[in-house]
Amino acid sequence: MERKDTNRANQLSIDKQFQKGVSLIDVDGAIAEYMVNHIIPDLTENGNTVKVPMIYGNAERWEGARKNGYLRDQRGRIQIPLVMFKRNSIQRDDSHPILKDVYKMPAYKKYSTTNRYDRFTTINGATPTYETYEVSVPSYVTVTYEVMIWTSFTEHMNKIVEAFQYATDRYWGNEDGYKFRTKIDSFENQQEVGEGTERVIRTTFTMAVNAYLLPEVFDKKPVVKKRFTPKRVIFGIETDLTGNSFSNGSVYNEYSNVINFIAVRGSQLAEFVNSTTIKLTNVSIPILPKELIGSFDTTNWFRVYLNGKFISPSLYTYNYNSFTNEIVFSFVEPCEWTNDCSGFEDIDEIAITGKFEQI
Repeated sequence: MERKDTNRANQLSIDKQFQKGVSLIDVDGAIAEYMVNHIIPDLTENGNTVKVPMIYGNAERWEGARKNGYLRDQRGRIQIPLVMFKRNSIQRDDSHPILKDVYKMPAYKKYSTTNRYDRFTTINGATPTYETYEVSVPSYVTVTYEVMIWTSFTEHMNKIVEAFQYATDRYWGNEDGYKFRTKIDSFENQQEVGEGTERVIRTTFTMAVNAYLLPEVFDKKPVVKKRFTPKRVIFGIETDLTGNSFSNGSVYNEYSNVINFIAVRGSQLAEFVNSTTIKLTNVSIPILPKELIGSFDTTNWFRVYLNGKFISPSLYTYNYNSFTNEIVFSFVEPCEWTNDCSGFEDIDEIAITGKFEQI
């Protein structure tokens, strides 16, 4: 049997936290956790603080609530107050027409146990090796949820509805996990009377959640690939000078300007200036050799990544000041490269690579 050649450079282990995809359970959990921890308020009844419970509405619970107008616990008592939700539908989001087999989303991990930050690296200007993760483009979907709320008093219902209304058009989730943009359009209120004299106030509404789904493995291949950036790139050249093809006898001296230009490759985090402006400091830009004019892609002189997301060169202009050794980038149309049209923030990580070098 012929032995199959294997490139061991591509066989890199990936930590568990980077292997996990995004499933419907993750979306349900993020929405439920946000409602419990951030939206649903505590109520006050007879001087006591009441925590409003929330449950997932399976088929039996939802059918019973629709039929009777309320839910009962195991002892037969009406459960009030209560919030119940369930997932209704999943619809493809056509606003993201991306070719999944063509594009990959890069992510960077700058420091780890094998690539520590130390004073020696800073003093000597050594370029650290970054861990890069190429993540396949997920499927963008709109997930619809239906929510029912029961209370005994209108005052309690108003408090809960106001909290949900204030939370609409925000990103729901947890700080260290998934976040999804959620929208609520309208609320439907009803007042019912249960068995006996107990009054039940019920409100129902639907939520549209802009989410994304990504399996861990597709076509028997992982959707996340791990790589390491090179610490140093050495350009060499081999030629036969026996024919005395060059008058000076040195290929490097003949094409030194081209070789030096190709060898220039910079990578640096940009500094925040304002919502549409960033800059690189203590850098210089090499001069494009005349031999490469017309063949070198000057449009992609720089590659800008906002929190790992690539920003097209058509969305910014740049200006290099050789006296201050700064490159200032000015961006337009923030709605095309930020989800909320707010532009850059001081906490954003903005990585820039391209034809520049640190001074």
